[in-house]
Amino acid sequence: MTQQVNGKDVRVELVVDAPIETAYEVFTTGIDRWWPREHHIGTGLLAEEVIEPRVGGRCLGREEDGTECPWGTVLVWQPPSHFAFSWQIGLDWKQETDPERASRVDVTFSAIAPDRTAVTLVHSGFEKHGPGWESMHDAVGSAGGWPDLANSYAKAAAAA
Repeated sequence: MTQQVNGKDVRVELVVDAPIETAYEVFTTGIDRWWPREHHIGTGLLAEEVIEPRVGGRCLGREEDGTECPWGTVLVWQPPSHFAFSWQIGLDWKQETDPERASRVDVTFSAIAPDRTAVTLVHSGFEKHGPGWESMHDAVGSAGGWPDLANSYAKAAAAA
Protein backbone atom coordinates (compact mmCIF):
# COMPACT_ATOMS: atom_id res chain seq x y z
CA MET A 1 0.00 0.00 0.00
CA THR A 2 1.14 3.51 -0.72
CA GLN A 3 -0.14 6.64 0.93
CA GLN A 4 0.27 10.28 -0.04
CA VAL A 5 -0.81 13.20 2.06
CA ASN A 6 0.36 15.91 -0.30
CA GLY A 7 -1.24 19.31 -0.47
CA LYS A 8 -4.96 19.19 0.12
CA ASP A 9 -5.75 15.56 -0.76
CA VAL A 10 -5.26 12.24 1.00
CA ARG A 11 -4.53 9.39 -1.42
CA VAL A 12 -4.22 5.69 -0.60
CA GLU A 13 -3.34 3.08 -3.24
CA LEU A 14 -3.37 -0.66 -2.66
CA VAL A 15 -3.78 -3.97 -4.44
CA VAL A 16 -6.32 -6.44 -3.10
CA ASP A 17 -6.38 -10.17 -3.77
CA ALA A 18 -9.89 -10.26 -5.21
CA PRO A 19 -11.57 -9.94 -8.60
CA ILE A 20 -12.70 -6.39 -9.43
CA GLU A 21 -16.39 -7.15 -8.87
CA THR A 22 -15.66 -8.55 -5.41
CA ALA A 23 -13.35 -5.65 -4.56
CA TYR A 24 -16.11 -3.17 -5.44
CA GLU A 25 -18.83 -5.07 -3.58
CA VAL A 26 -16.79 -5.49 -0.41
CA PHE A 27 -15.87 -1.79 -0.32
CA THR A 28 -19.44 -0.61 -0.91
CA THR A 29 -22.40 -2.76 0.10
CA GLY A 30 -20.04 -5.02 2.05
CA ILE A 31 -18.63 -2.17 4.16
CA ASP A 32 -20.04 -3.69 7.34
CA ARG A 33 -17.56 -6.60 6.97
CA TRP A 34 -14.53 -4.36 7.44
CA TRP A 35 -15.52 -1.02 8.97
CA PRO A 36 -14.24 -0.85 12.58
CA ARG A 37 -16.97 -0.41 15.19
CA GLU A 38 -15.02 2.34 16.94
CA HIS A 39 -15.14 4.54 13.79
CA HIS A 40 -18.64 5.83 14.41
CA ILE A 41 -20.09 9.32 14.83
CA GLY A 42 -23.10 8.24 16.91
CA THR A 43 -23.37 7.97 20.66
CA GLY A 44 -24.67 4.39 20.87
CA LEU A 45 -23.09 1.09 19.93
CA LEU A 46 -22.68 0.58 16.19
CA ALA A 47 -24.66 -2.42 14.93
CA GLU A 48 -23.89 -2.05 11.21
CA GLU A 49 -22.52 0.21 8.48
CA VAL A 50 -24.71 0.68 5.41
CA ILE A 51 -24.16 2.07 1.93
CA GLU A 52 -27.28 2.26 -0.19
CA PRO A 53 -26.27 1.11 -3.71
CA ARG A 54 -27.34 4.03 -5.91
CA VAL A 55 -26.54 7.65 -6.64
CA GLY A 56 -28.22 9.60 -3.84
CA GLY A 57 -28.02 6.58 -1.52
CA ARG A 58 -27.11 7.14 2.08
CA CYS A 59 -23.92 6.15 3.88
CA LEU A 60 -24.78 5.60 7.51
CA GLY A 61 -24.14 3.79 10.71
CA ARG A 62 -27.05 2.06 12.40
CA GLU A 63 -26.83 1.74 16.15
CA GLU A 64 -28.07 -1.23 18.16
CA ASP A 65 -31.24 0.67 19.14
CA GLY A 66 -32.02 1.41 15.48
CA THR A 67 -30.80 5.03 15.51
CA GLU A 68 -29.36 5.98 12.11
CA CYS A 69 -26.27 8.18 11.92
CA PRO A 70 -25.85 9.43 8.33
CA TRP A 71 -22.31 10.40 7.37
CA GLY A 72 -22.40 10.60 3.58
CA THR A 73 -24.28 10.44 0.30
CA VAL A 74 -23.39 8.31 -2.73
CA LEU A 75 -22.29 10.63 -5.55
CA VAL A 76 -21.07 8.06 -8.11
CA TRP A 77 -22.23 4.45 -8.42
CA GLN A 78 -20.49 2.77 -11.38
CA PRO A 79 -19.82 -0.89 -10.53
CA PRO A 80 -17.21 -2.25 -10.71
CA SER A 81 -14.93 0.70 -11.48
CA HIS A 82 -15.87 3.86 -9.56
CA PHE A 83 -17.62 4.76 -6.32
CA ALA A 84 -17.72 8.22 -4.75
CA PHE A 85 -19.44 9.67 -1.70
CA SER A 86 -19.66 12.90 0.21
CA TRP A 87 -17.95 12.94 3.61
CA GLN A 88 -20.61 14.69 5.66
CA ILE A 89 -18.74 14.65 8.94
CA GLY A 90 -17.91 17.98 10.55
CA LEU A 91 -14.74 19.01 12.29
CA ASP A 92 -16.49 18.10 15.55
CA TRP A 93 -16.87 14.50 14.25
CA LYS A 94 -20.65 14.80 14.09
CA GLN A 95 -22.96 14.72 11.09
CA GLU A 96 -22.60 17.72 8.77
CA THR A 97 -26.09 18.47 7.46
CA ASP A 98 -24.99 21.11 4.92
CA PRO A 99 -23.84 19.25 1.78
CA GLU A 100 -21.84 22.32 0.73
CA ARG A 101 -19.59 21.73 3.75
CA ALA A 102 -18.78 18.12 2.87
CA SER A 103 -15.56 16.78 1.40
CA ARG A 104 -15.50 13.98 -1.18
CA VAL A 105 -14.08 10.47 -1.35
CA ASP A 106 -13.51 8.80 -4.74
CA VAL A 107 -12.59 5.13 -4.93
CA THR A 108 -11.56 3.60 -8.24
CA PHE A 109 -11.02 -0.07 -9.02
CA SER A 110 -8.86 -1.47 -11.85
CA ALA A 111 -8.39 -5.15 -12.59
CA ILE A 112 -4.71 -6.04 -12.85
CA ALA A 113 -5.29 -9.82 -13.00
CA PRO A 114 -8.38 -12.01 -12.79
CA ASP A 115 -8.02 -12.20 -9.01
CA ARG A 116 -6.21 -8.93 -8.21
CA THR A 117 -7.52 -5.39 -8.20
CA ALA A 118 -5.78 -2.04 -7.81
CA VAL A 119 -7.80 0.26 -5.58
CA THR A 120 -7.18 3.99 -5.31
CA LEU A 121 -8.92 6.15 -2.71
CA VAL A 122 -8.69 9.94 -2.93
CA HIS A 123 -10.24 12.07 -0.21
CA SER A 124 -10.43 15.68 -1.42
CA GLY A 125 -12.17 18.98 -0.80
CA PHE A 126 -11.27 19.28 2.86
CA GLU A 127 -11.35 23.08 2.65
CA LYS A 128 -15.15 22.83 2.28
CA HIS A 129 -15.25 21.92 5.99
CA GLY A 130 -14.31 25.54 6.76
CA PRO A 131 -11.66 27.06 9.01
CA GLY A 132 -9.64 24.35 10.71
CA TRP A 133 -10.19 21.86 7.85
CA GLU A 134 -6.58 20.79 8.22
CA SER A 135 -7.48 18.84 11.37
CA MET A 136 -9.85 16.60 9.35
CA HIS A 137 -7.24 16.20 6.61
CA ASP A 138 -4.59 15.20 9.14
CA ALA A 139 -6.90 12.82 11.02
CA VAL A 140 -8.08 10.83 7.98
CA GLY A 141 -4.56 10.83 6.54
CA SER A 142 -2.99 9.52 9.75
CA ALA A 143 -2.19 5.87 10.44
CA GLY A 144 -5.55 5.42 12.21
CA GLY A 145 -7.49 6.94 9.30
CA TRP A 146 -7.76 5.78 5.68
CA PRO A 147 -4.49 3.78 5.72
CA ASP A 148 -5.71 1.60 8.61
CA LEU A 149 -9.18 1.30 7.07
CA ALA A 150 -7.60 0.27 3.76
CA ASN A 151 -5.78 -2.57 5.50
CA SER A 152 -9.04 -3.81 7.09
CA TYR A 153 -10.75 -3.55 3.71
CA ALA A 154 -7.97 -5.48 1.91
CA LYS A 155 -8.25 -8.36 4.40
CA ALA A 156 -12.04 -8.52 3.98
CA ALA A 157 -11.77 -8.40 0.17
CA ALA A 158 -9.23 -11.24 0.15
CA ALA A 159 -11.48 -13.34 2.41
CA ALA A 160 -14.62 -12.76 0.32
